[in-house]
Amino acid sequence: MLLGYNKARQANITKELIEMTSTQNALA
Repeated sequence: MLLGYNKARQANITKELIEMTSTQNALA
């Protein structure tokens, strides 16, 4: 259970990082 939670959380963090990078690239 905990492992699945960590994986889901990691996926969310990765998604946020990708979105942040995309936003920065759009502004650059």
